[in-house]
Amino acid sequence: MFSEKDLAERSVEEMSLEAEELQAESKRLRESYEAALLREGELRRKSVETRPTNAEAAEVLWQETERIKDEGREMLRISLEMKLRAAEIRHRVEIHDQVQSLNNYDEVWQKAARAGRK
Repeated sequence: MFSEKDLAERSVEEMSLEAEELQAESKRLRESYEAALLREGELRRKSVETRPTNAEAAEVLWQETERIKDEGREMLRISLEMKLRAAEIRHRVEIHDQVQSLNNYDEVWQKAARAGRK
């Protein structure tokens, strides 16, 4: 699940952009998967309707639906992986932001403590 990008130092903006891109691609693949499901259902119905008159054509249609089903599952799998990867990146960005806010808190506290002494 890790990539070479995880080993390189990147800015928060780069990580946020990557997460957005992954989310968009995940959404596109999910929509393609849903379209494949619809196409699969149509072809299966057509195969069943064709079987009494032309068994060979019906078998070709059925094999096509199986291919579409396999491709659809793969699209869904990749979509979910991308969604998880985007969530991991967003989590890292949130952790970074929390650390930054703690660093800023310390600076503000130290400045306030110094100002009170003067």
